Amino acid sequence: MLGLAAAIVIGAFLASNAIKESRADSDITVTGSARKAIRSDLVQWKGSVSAESSSLQTAVAELKKNTERLKQFIAANGNGVKLELAPISSEPLTYERTNTDGSKQTIPGWRVRQRVEVSSDQVDAVTALAGKTAENMLANGVPFEAELSYLYTKLADLRIEMLEAATADAKNRALTIAKGAGVSIGAPRNARVGVFQITPKNSPGVDDYGAFDTTSIEKEITSVVSVAFALN
Repeated sequence: MLGLAAAIVIGAFLASNAIKESRADSDITVTGSARKAIRSDLVQWKGSVSAESSSLQTAVAELKKNTERLKQFIAANGNGVKLELAPISSEPLTYERTNTDGSKQTIPGWRVRQRVEVSSDQVDAVTALAGKTAENMLANGVPFEAELSYLYTKLADLRIEMLEAATADAKNRALTIAKGAGVSIGAPRNARVGVFQITPKNSPGVDDYGAFDTTSIEKEITSVVSVAFALN
C-alpha cells in the first residue's frame, strides 16, 4: 500500500511537470485590430483645359485664351489659391470632312492641352472651387477636365498609434480566451503586422495588399496585428 501511495504521488508530480512543460512550449495566437476616423488635410486638384484645330498655331492661340479665362476665374474666386501650370502638351488628330460632292476627306489636326494643379490644406474651399470652376468653364465652351484627390499627411505618426491600439486589442482578446480556458498568458513570442486599410468612412471594402483611398474627405484607417503569446 505504501508503495502504491508513493507511486501515485510520484505519478501526479510527473504529470504536473508534464503539463507545465507542455504549457511552456505552447502559445496562443490572436488577431487584434484598431480603427479610427480621420479627415483628409490635403487636397490635390488636377485638371486641364484644351483646344483643337486643324492648325497647330490656331489651337495654341485658342488654348492660351482658355487658360487665361481659367486663371482669371481662379484669381477672382480662389481666395489666394495658387494655380500651378505645367508645360503645354500636344497630340496629332485626324478630322473627317465631307466635300460638296459627298466624298469624305481626312485632314490632319491638333489637340493641345494645358495641365493645371492646385495643392492646398483648404480642403472644403478647394472642393467647392473645383465644382464652380468646372461649371464656369463648360458654360463658356471651354473643354475642361479635373479630378480631386484627398490625402492625410500625418500617417507616419498615426501608424504607430494604430499599431499600439491593435496590439492592446490582441492582448485583451488573448486574456479573455486564456481566462475561459483556465490558463494565463505570458510574454509575446512573435507578432505579424497586417497591411493598413485606409477606406472611405463606413466602407466595408478592404484589399489584401492594403487600401489607400484618395476619393473621400472622411476616411477610416484600420490596422491589424497577429500576436502569439506564451501560455503559463
